[in-house]
Amino acid sequence: MPRAAKTSDARERLLRVARRRFAHDGALGPTLDEVRREAEVSVGALYHHFPDKPALAAAVYAQLIAEYQTGFIAMLRGHADAEGGVRGGVAYHLEWVTEHRGEARLLLGDRLDSAPLRDANREFFSAVRDWWRPHHTYGALRPMRLGLTAALWLGPAQEYSRYWLSGGETTMSSDAVDTFATAAWKVLRANATEEDNR
Repeated sequence: MPRAAKTSDARERLLRVARRRFAHDGALGPTLDEVRREAEVSVGALYHHFPDKPALAAAVYAQLIAEYQTGFIAMLRGHADAEGGVRGGVAYHLEWVTEHRGEARLLLGDRLDSAPLRDANREFFSAVRDWWRPHHTYGALRPMRLGLTAALWLGPAQEYSRYWLSGGETTMSSDAVDTFATAAWKVLRANATEEDNR
């Protein structure tokens, strides 16, 4: 096997094991050496890719966020209308949390910054803006103000996700999805203020 393939394979094995272990036990749970042994890579290969545990945790975090974002953008592009996309974003988030409980705990915890994370975020927010822009232009959505829009769109669902993850329930009620999706649509639609004051 060529050296580059071996190197890539070792990195992927380390990420796969770390992701599973961190999702199950938290990022503080397994030691770096436990991950290395389970991934069946040498000490040299481990430190070639990840000089320390924070670097490995940041790589897992960036991988997870990129997967989440890819699914989110695919969902958005599947909605031609503004309301469907806004509601779909909330539903996607809550369904993803339900299906990826351990990984969701990682993503909803401390943000682990890295160059790959910054790259993924740049691409993600560019794609969201591209979807948002025509809906704002024809008058369906308010202007996008990134931090404010993100907080109004997914902030309440994220807080509810933290609450839900701390409990013992295995399923999330469908009315929770509808409640947060309806709230997001009401505050993000362009004519929300005028209609709500009638």
